[in-house]
Amino acid sequence: MGSSTTQASSPSEKTGPVPTPVDDKSANHKVKAAELPSNVLILGETANGKSTLIRQLGVYAGNKNPDVEIGHGQWIFIRNWVECIIDWSAYYLEDTYSGQPLKKTSYSELVDFTDEDAIVVANKPDEHGKVFKLELIDTPGLDDSDGNDMEIMAEIISKVSELSHLNAVIYVRSMNKPFGTSFMRFYEYIQRCMPMISNGLIVVHTGYTVDRVERALSEKIDLAKQRRESFQKATKGKMSLAHFFMDNDPDDSNPFAVSESLNGCYKLLKLLSTQLRLDTSNLKLLKAPNMVNVDAHMLLALQRLQSRLQKRLDDGIAAADKSKSAILRTRREIARLQAQQGECRERLDELDRDTEVVLGTKTVAEDYGMKELLWEGMLWLDKRDVSFDSDCSITKVQKSTGSGCKWLDEDRRGTTWRATLKSGIFRSMEGSATFYTTMQRKHHGEIQTMKARLSHGKETIAFHEASLQGLGPLDDKDAETEELAGHLDRCTATIERIKKDTFEAALWPLLRQFYVSHRKPSNSDIADFVEVYDPKTSELLVGP
Repeated sequence: MGSSTTQASSPSEKTGPVPTPVDDKSANHKVKAAELPSNVLILGETANGKSTLIRQLGVYAGNKNPDVEIGHGQWIFIRNWVECIIDWSAYYLEDTYSGQPLKKTSYSELVDFTDEDAIVVANKPDEHGKVFKLELIDTPGLDDSDGNDMEIMAEIISKVSELSHLNAVIYVRSMNKPFGTSFMRFYEYIQRCMPMISNGLIVVHTGYTVDRVERALSEKIDLAKQRRESFQKATKGKMSLAHFFMDNDPDDSNPFAVSESLNGCYKLLKLLSTQLRLDTSNLKLLKAPNMVNVDAHMLLALQRLQSRLQKRLDDGIAAADKSKSAILRTRREIARLQAQQGECRERLDELDRDTEVVLGTKTVAEDYGMKELLWEGMLWLDKRDVSFDSDCSITKVQKSTGSGCKWLDEDRRGTTWRATLKSGIFRSMEGSATFYTTMQRKHHGEIQTMKARLSHGKETIAFHEASLQGLGPLDDKDAETEELAGHLDRCTATIERIKKDTFEAALWPLLRQFYVSHRKPSNSDIADFVEVYDPKTSELLVGP
C-alpha cells in the first residue's frame, strides 16, 4: 500500500516551479487529526491518469515526490493517503526580477514563460488549523486487457463495502477520450450499485494542458465549455455533475503549467473536503451477462428440486383427511405470509435509515481571463445566481468556493435551494454546492408502503392463526408433510433471491470463483454455490 503523509506548503514561502513543504515552525498549529479520513474512490479506464492524479494531489499537499503506487493487474486495490493542514492556497506567478505578481498578459505569453521568467507562489490561504486526511483509493483500469470490466467493478465495489464509509467517487477521463456508451454503461452500473453517491460523481478531465488550451483559444474555443457540452450531449442531459479540468503531469520547467495544475488540485481538494461520509454497508453488485448465465445453471437445478418437493407436498396433502388437509393448507399460507413479512422487513431496514444520500452537485467555474481572451469587451458580472431543485427535501448543503469567492443570500426551503456566488471584481468565479438528503426522506413513499404491508400482513397472519385454535394436533405423517412444505418454501425463497439482477457486495468473495469460471458447473459446484445463499437448501440438493 502506497502512502504519503505530508503537510501543505507555506503560503509565504517563494519557491521554484513546485512549492516546498512547510517547515516544522510554520506548521505549529494547534490541530487534531480527524478520527476518520475522507475516503475517495478513483475510477477510470487504463492510462487515463488515475494514479498520476493521486501523485499530483500529493505534490499540492507539499510532497514533491509522494510515494504513490501505480495500479496494474486485475485485482489490485491500492489505498494511498495524504494528510495535510488545510491552508488551502491558490497559486499565481511572480516575476523573478521584480518580485511582483505578473501583470495581465496574453495566455500564449504565459505558456512561453520559463522558470527564469517567473516562479510559482502560493496566495494567502483560505483556512487555517484544520487537519484534512484523504485516503485516495486507486483501482484497476476498467479496460484492462487481462480482465473483464464487470468483474473488475464487482471486485472494486466489494472492497468498498468493507470500508467504514465513502465520501466521494472520482471518475477520471482523458481529454482525448469522448463520452459515449462506455461511460453510460459505467454510470448506470454505479447508479444501481452505489445509489447513495452516483448523483455526486466527480468527473476529472485529465490532459488539460496549457498547450492544448492555447491552441483552442487561438481558434476562439472554450475547451472546458465544449467538453461539458459534449458530456451533456452524450448523456442526453440526464445528469449535472461536477467537472474539473487538470494537467496531472505538468512540465516542471513551465511555471504557468505548474501553477495551473496546482490550482486544479486546489479546486478539487476544496470540494472533496466538504463531502459528507456516506454509508457503504448496503452496496449491491449488478450481475453481468456471464453471471446471469451461471445463475441459469443453478436455477435449473433448484427448479427441478422445487418441482420434486411440490409433487411430494401435493401427494402428502391429498393423502391427509379433510380436517388435517385444511390445517396443512392454512399453515402453508401462514408460512408464505411470514416469508413475505421477512422480505418486507429486510427492504424496510435498507430504506428506513437516517444516512446521507447525494442528490446532486451544482458547480460554477468561469475563468475571467478565458472570457476576456475569447470575447474582448464582454460585460463581466461579479456574481451568479445558482439554484437546485429536488424531488425530495434537501437536508444538508455542503459548499466550497475558489479564491476570492463566497456564497451569499442562501435560501433552502424544502426541495429547493437558491444562492448567489460572488467573486471580486474582474476575478474568476468558482464554487460548488453538493446537496444531501437521507434515505428515509428519499424513499418516504416506499417506506410508508412497506409499513402498511407489514401491518396488513400481521393482521392476516393473526386471522389464520386464530382459525387454527381448537383444532387437533397433526400426526407424524402430517408433520412430515408440514416439514416438506418448509423445505419447499426455503427452496422457493432461494430461487427468488438468485433470480434478482443484483446481489449483496459482501457475497462477491464467496461467489467470485463461480462467476469467473468458464466451465459448466458440476453438481458439486451447484451445491457449493447454493450454500452461499442458504446452506439448508444446498443440503436438499445433495440429499437422498
